[in-house]
Amino acid sequence: MSALTPRLDLHTGKPLWLEHTPAPLRRRRLRRDLTCDVAVVGAGITGALVAHQLLAAGLRVVMLEKSDAGHGSTAASTGLLLYQPDSSIAEITRRHGRHAARRVYQLGRKAIQELGALARELDPACGWNARRTLYLASDQHHAAFLRAEEQRTRAIGFPVQRLSGRTLRKRYALEFPAALFAPGSAQVHAFAFARAVLRDCLRDRRFQLFQQTRVRSIRENQISVTLTTAEGRRVRARQVVIAAGYESGRFVKSKLVQLHSTYAIASKPFPPAALEPLRCLMWETARPYFYLRTTADHRIVFGGEDEPFANASRRDRKRKQKTRRLEARLAALFPQLAFRAEYAWAGTFAETTDGLPCIGAATPGSRVLFALGYGGNGITFSQIAARLLRDACTGKDNPDAALFAFDRLAKDPRSPARSEHAVRSQRSRGC
Repeated sequence: MSALTPRLDLHTGKPLWLEHTPAPLRRRRLRRDLTCDVAVVGAGITGALVAHQLLAAGLRVVMLEKSDAGHGSTAASTGLLLYQPDSSIAEITRRHGRHAARRVYQLGRKAIQELGALARELDPACGWNARRTLYLASDQHHAAFLRAEEQRTRAIGFPVQRLSGRTLRKRYALEFPAALFAPGSAQVHAFAFARAVLRDCLRDRRFQLFQQTRVRSIRENQISVTLTTAEGRRVRARQVVIAAGYESGRFVKSKLVQLHSTYAIASKPFPPAALEPLRCLMWETARPYFYLRTTADHRIVFGGEDEPFANASRRDRKRKQKTRRLEARLAALFPQLAFRAEYAWAGTFAETTDGLPCIGAATPGSRVLFALGYGGNGITFSQIAARLLRDACTGKDNPDAALFAFDRLAKDPRSPARSEHAVRSQRSRGC
């Protein structure tokens, strides 16, 4: 790799999570060339989790972040953590087999459990809460899809309950024909969590974090990789992990990935009792669709209105219009709540053609590895990536690596096209 392209603004507006930020991490300037075992590019939640695992394996880690830690996609994340990927079980099975579908679900559930344990250990104030999910059928046709997906979910060993329209009206005051109700998910304040993980990393003398340090070029040979910063400093590492979120297109070009814009709003705090029926994670089958969660201080976070990403300027020009449309949609869903957005923001995220992340080397044998938690389950996938990349950097084979390898779709002889309702794409839950 040579010179890199200009950066991509990953979000704009006023994300809720940046209103009351923890004390900033101490900034250090990279004043001399360094060597390490692994260099990590990106100090968001993905980079933080990767570094945490690498340090646990005894490796020396240098992290380079172009701005301030956590201020990229992590700051715009709505922090919904689900073990289900964006693609349906039927779609994963069609592409990769039933065993792969089961294993993806198992790894997702395990990742959420690990993230919960880590969040509770490091910072009880990072907004971690276990949650059940409510996946809503937008019409009768979608209700038939959910009926089949319920059967597939049970067949791979995961609990799920299909709720009728009558139950939804009684329990949630929602007018939908059906829904799938499942345990095992969670929510988190992604920005605070990322900071907590990085603070824990900084307690280890083998870890160095340099913020406001932009990588200008990456040069790889048979024994090492050299990163050169915009100031001309060099970091030489045995391996490099790119954890730059959706800006990673600067480092690798892939036909697997499409960028999208998403929009989110957050309310003022409600009386706690008013939100009791909403204490789960919600999204619907329609396209475009909405997604919803509540917060520890009793706000509603509501998002959607996704569309293909053209450029940051176009995305940002639409933010006010999208905010009004989200407010109107939420008012129609919950007329009993007097909702008005106190925070509104827009973000950029990406999805792959099969809804799974890209983890590992983009080309066989490369020392440059990627942790790209594409799709709506970015944080869940980031924890999976952290463990897979720890094994890759320590020379340990991991049988799950092939599930998320860059070349997995090139090996798939079947059509890449996805049916409209067999896929739950573009959820900006944990990106």
